[in-house]
Amino acid sequence: MLLACLLPACQKEDGITPGTGFENLYIISDNPEDSIQHKRYELYVTYGVPVFFNDTIGKVFVKMDVDGDSVFHYETLDLNWTFSGTNSGSVSYQVTRMTDPGLMMKSLRFAEIFLKNSQPALYPYAMWLTEKCWQLSSAGVEEMEMISRYRNLMFSWIDGMKEEEMPEKAASYRNEVVKLKVQNYADELKAFNSMTDESQYEKNWADVYPDEILPYWSASVNYWYPRPLEEEWEQKSSYREDMKGYGNSNNPDWPQGVWTDETVDSYILYCRGLVGALGFVCYDTGKQYGARWTPHNVDIDLDLYLIEMMKYPRKQFLERWEGSPLVIKKYEILYAIIRDKLGVEL
Repeated sequence: MLLACLLPACQKEDGITPGTGFENLYIISDNPEDSIQHKRYELYVTYGVPVFFNDTIGKVFVKMDVDGDSVFHYETLDLNWTFSGTNSGSVSYQVTRMTDPGLMMKSLRFAEIFLKNSQPALYPYAMWLTEKCWQLSSAGVEEMEMISRYRNLMFSWIDGMKEEEMPEKAASYRNEVVKLKVQNYADELKAFNSMTDESQYEKNWADVYPDEILPYWSASVNYWYPRPLEEEWEQKSSYREDMKGYGNSNNPDWPQGVWTDETVDSYILYCRGLVGALGFVCYDTGKQYGARWTPHNVDIDLDLYLIEMMKYPRKQFLERWEGSPLVIKKYEILYAIIRDKLGVEL
């Protein structure tokens, strides 16, 4: 008799407990007659990432309440949701949703550029494109161009972005996503930070290498900083041609007069060695106009490493810094996180 009573009860319980079906809300269907919907479908098929213009994805029936009314769960893209919980108690967001078809299509093109130039390990569960977004916290109001969370990735303020700027902007966002994910590995980052003497941060390069003189034609340049690390010097550019044309009139340790391409390349390699000896891969913007400093802190040092690592494939990076063992050691720590933990091959 007990078994006979329990069976109907179980069947009744099964009947009022629906399947959530939340995963179905993230499937993008095609509509060839709607260019925006069709583009969303193409991105979903190609990259497996659903792209939305609204934070409310849809609703799913949960149960009937005691009054016989339907109870629904509304699935939303919550920017406060993080891996460890929610930060909604301290931070909130104000969002303007897209309604202009032209901006929506432009934003989808940007989303495609981001996904095309990112590895699958960096793909979000869902992407949200908004017209404007502000973060409100105790620190004030801040415009947010990108927010990366445990499941969601949001892009905003795309309207003011030029088409030719999109690849570079997408690359910077990809680097930011990598940085956010890398910061989850505290032990590895502690090892990375400990490789560099903390006394070397936030120093003028002229103080680090007081005997160095910039071999350049300008008499107004009386301090050294690793200017040849700028990418323009490594290409056929006006900067490079100026160096060759005017050559060296300041530094007795380098050939005087007009320089060849080989001389410029040698000087670039030399400067890279001076920077790399301290475990750095680039300079930081100084406190005064025209000045260059060592990275101000470990966070900026990490930023500069990730930019350099994402800019050059592994083989090229190792070739660029093969004369700087400390840089290679720091690189390998980050590379192990990015490759082994995140599944991103550089």
